[in-house]
Amino acid sequence: MSAFLATNDVFNALATYYHLKNISPHNRSSYELAIYEHITSNHPHMTEEQAGDTAHNIVNLDYELTYESNKTHTIAVLVFDQLLKENKNSLKALYPNHPDMWANNYKFEECAVVVEWVLTRNIKGLASLASMLKGLIYQSCEHKGFKTSPAFYLLNEIKESLLSDIIKAQGFDRQPWASWEQPKKTHYGINLKTH
Repeated sequence: MSAFLATNDVFNALATYYHLKNISPHNRSSYELAIYEHITSNHPHMTEEQAGDTAHNIVNLDYELTYESNKTHTIAVLVFDQLLKENKNSLKALYPNHPDMWANNYKFEECAVVVEWVLTRNIKGLASLASMLKGLIYQSCEHKGFKTSPAFYLLNEIKESLLSDIIKAQGFDRQPWASWEQPKKTHYGINLKTH
């Protein structure tokens, strides 16, 4: 496999999306859950309470260190950093003698078009985000620690949220969910009713 560093805009788009989907008191706790999952995956000897306390302390420290430089999107910056770190780790695993491949001066900036896509439930925009997500996972999976990294859990959360948004944008808020039935044949052909 060949790999490359995703663009700054991809990281901005996904971190902005994460921020928009977690604007609430749960923003910080949602991010903390990814850190917690990372800790429990890598330190099975820890109790749930120890892992929870450790995750809480890590997030508090990271938040405090990041808050001064970005008061309105602190968690988005932390998500951005986690995603970038895993993409770089993948490149380091594949090309350890080519540090130019992961060198960058990336910084988080809110992505205005993602804000528009989310607010308008723009299906093509949401699909673009899903494609970016899929590409970033592909570019970040080449090192042993990826599937237990905070980024892995954050990317899965973004994926679940995007899937939900795409379903809602298509008008399937409740149906067909788990009650879908295959369309029945009529004498005119197949009834293509979807819900």
